[in-house]
Amino acid sequence: MKTSANNMTSILLDAGTNEVEMIEFTIGKSYYGINVAKVREIISVPDAIAESPDMHPSIEGVISIRGRIIPVINLAKHLNYTVENDKKKERIIVSEFNEITIGFRVSSVNKIHRLSWEQIEPPSKIMQSECNYTVAIAKLNNLIFFILDFEKIAGDINPQVGMNGKSSVIIDTVSELGFDRKTKTILVVDDSDFIRNMLTEQLEQAGYNIKTATNGKEAWDSLIEATESKDFQGIENHIQLIITDIEMPHMDGLHLIERIRSNAKLRKLPCIVFSSMISEELSLKCKKVGSDAEVTKPQLPRLVQLVDNKIL
Repeated sequence: MKTSANNMTSILLDAGTNEVEMIEFTIGKSYYGINVAKVREIISVPDAIAESPDMHPSIEGVISIRGRIIPVINLAKHLNYTVENDKKKERIIVSEFNEITIGFRVSSVNKIHRLSWEQIEPPSKIMQSECNYTVAIAKLNNLIFFILDFEKIAGDINPQVGMNGKSSVIIDTVSELGFDRKTKTILVVDDSDFIRNMLTEQLEQAGYNIKTATNGKEAWDSLIEATESKDFQGIENHIQLIITDIEMPHMDGLHLIERIRSNAKLRKLPCIVFSSMISEELSLKCKKVGSDAEVTKPQLPRLVQLVDNKIL
């Protein structure tokens, strides 16, 4: 069985609607979700998965899809679940993000849900830890499912596909400028503590002042608060650029940019989308709502160069 993610639904989401399509899947008796935009296709588990020496314990092996070798991660094993799966129901979700392709073996794939990001909540503090992979929780009728940080999973298994060890590259590529970065403030918007802290560290090392928000709604509220202050004389006196993720609880990055562009006091504020999901189609959606640039998350040096070029 092979299913293209694009064929699993006829729903086409417009840019800026603050909605998302999530594929519901299971690991044992637990329910999870993955953004349709990250899914290339869903296939049955082949009879044989080729093992390779010296692999991470969570990697079962590799499979070939149309001549392309894809590593397969056993999510149950990586999340420390002991499950007994029905082989007929098991699936491999072939996912693309951060310019890599990975297969995730799961117990079953059920259906697609169309959700508003307002229905999706960040996990409570008690659920958050360095080793926890849950970035959000969605509630739909009586169903609760967890949204995993697939980028963190891939990065923990193989740091070379993650975002570690980039600081020296970034500092070297931004060493000469014609303005003082200390006079500029950037608002970084991302629900991932890891990404938010990493961007803050790198941009502060480069000389920028950084403010942060954990989702689009929090960022929007802070911008509106600035415009309503008694001493407001232009947003450029408060924030000179925004870097935002797309996938975030409450309000996503595209809806945030759309609101900024529709507000007379904010519309000139440069906005850069920094996401693991950037594709040609998604880049067009970003431009439709008014983004100034889009960057895939591994491309940190390019992000900093864009900041230098776009900042007010």
